[in-house]
Amino acid sequence: MSDSIKIGDLLMNKGLIQNKHMEYALQVQRVTREKIGRILTRLGIVSEYDMVRVIARQLEIPCVDLTRWKPDLEWLKKFKRNFCLRNRVLPLGLHKNCLAVATSEVPGPQLEQKIQRLSGKKTRFALTEEHHLINFIYNHFFFMERPVEDFLDMEIKSLSADAGNNLSPDNFLEYLLLWAIKNQATDIHIISMEQGIRVAFRIDGVLQDKVFLPTQLKRIITAIKLQAGMDISEQRIPQDGRWTVRLLERSYDIRVSSLVTPYGESLVMRLLVLGQAHISLSGLGFLDDDLPLLHRAFEEPYGIILLTGPTGSGKSTTLVAGLTSVDLLDKNAITIEDPVEYVIPLARQTQVNEAAGHEFATAMRNFLRHDPDIILIGEMRDEVTAKTALTAAVTGHLVLSTLHSNSALGAIPRLMGLGIDNLTISETLITVVSQRLIRTICTHCAEKYPLTEEEKNYINKNLEFGYKGKGCTQCDNSGYKGRTVIYEILPVSGELRRIIEKGATKQELEKTAFDQGFRNIFQVAVDKVEAGLTSVDEVKRVLGRFWL
Repeated sequence: MSDSIKIGDLLMNKGLIQNKHMEYALQVQRVTREKIGRILTRLGIVSEYDMVRVIARQLEIPCVDLTRWKPDLEWLKKFKRNFCLRNRVLPLGLHKNCLAVATSEVPGPQLEQKIQRLSGKKTRFALTEEHHLINFIYNHFFFMERPVEDFLDMEIKSLSADAGNNLSPDNFLEYLLLWAIKNQATDIHIISMEQGIRVAFRIDGVLQDKVFLPTQLKRIITAIKLQAGMDISEQRIPQDGRWTVRLLERSYDIRVSSLVTPYGESLVMRLLVLGQAHISLSGLGFLDDDLPLLHRAFEEPYGIILLTGPTGSGKSTTLVAGLTSVDLLDKNAITIEDPVEYVIPLARQTQVNEAAGHEFATAMRNFLRHDPDIILIGEMRDEVTAKTALTAAVTGHLVLSTLHSNSALGAIPRLMGLGIDNLTISETLITVVSQRLIRTICTHCAEKYPLTEEEKNYINKNLEFGYKGKGCTQCDNSGYKGRTVIYEILPVSGELRRIIEKGATKQELEKTAFDQGFRNIFQVAVDKVEAGLTSVDEVKRVLGRFWL
């Protein structure tokens, strides 16, 4: 971000930073010579999401979420990758005879003239986060110049014709990972079947078939296991493995799990992007009315904050966003994670190493000797970890962790099941957040339609119209692009503490919570349907009828 509009003063006026943050950033600037805005975001003092939106409002220009866009390839071909990287711009396509251009810099007349000379069109700028912009420049230019699907198809044909198994499957594996990255997939499923191998990607939470491979390619399973450090001679029991790979200027932690089936081994590869945390609570989709509840929780000096939900519901991401919302300049924050997915510059982060005995419970005991203010535990998996975490909360530390529970209220009996007594829970629990991720309607093809009686009955709200995506090139004809969070936030009030200590039933907890204004996850999902962010069908897919 350019400093030409005095970003430091603007952020202070908006209450996002204080004098001490500017003073520290200026100290860093004397050493690194970076722009103040970049220092503040690199250190995690301000999220890029918040900074971009403050500057956009000041300049009265729009913001753009690049995760919900696909640039027009014809316009992309008119620009060079180095030009886009150097000037921090990405052409998106024509809009009302103007070229829409995403930028992470404050646009000036010189930049506008450069783009106009290249495009021959007037320019309409939109601000976006720099890390998204850089990633998308690398990705879109790479895939435009290299049709990874075609390369993968050639590898499949070559490996299928290689009866002597002389060819290495390494190129196939690299193209498969690149194809997954292009599709913004979180998981790759390689499923052994009677007639061949089914390959599917999980995209925006939904499993999508991609290609069916011949039986001859089952040796790719061995290649993946070898890459992940798994025992290739063992094919009778499930195994886990992992490796790290760098693709398109980003590092990925590839986590592999095998499963034995009647037709051979099947694998799931989870792709975790490693890098600095560029996330904020508002950017994840928490509604403005609910953000104060979260900020107040993370500002508490001691106690425990829990994030609950199934695997893949974004718990860890929300936890990191909450931690980065805290002023870490004058606090000692220590984390134990598996793995360290997001780098938090002002925190000390450690990673689970089971072989060396460095696990959640053992790390916690060591942390207490390091004078911490805040402790983040990636997951409370067992009784020992849970008891150590709550002991730390009792002794004056703010503890952040995740827990497997289907609802916020369900976290309380879950803690009891881990051997935590009622008094400790009532004394330490600050807030529980339960969440899921739900697909958002593609903004490029969204259309309004009258809700059916069945849909009205499902959402139990007097709402006449909803929205859905009819399908377009931007969303690969799915009608959806990107995801947002749906959630429920349970602040533990004095009355809740009192009845928790007395061993209240779940029904008693529910009545007290709802009497105090608690909204469950279904109500938040319906609010997002009403706002046109998601559809009734998507709420059904994610939540089913459990909440009715």
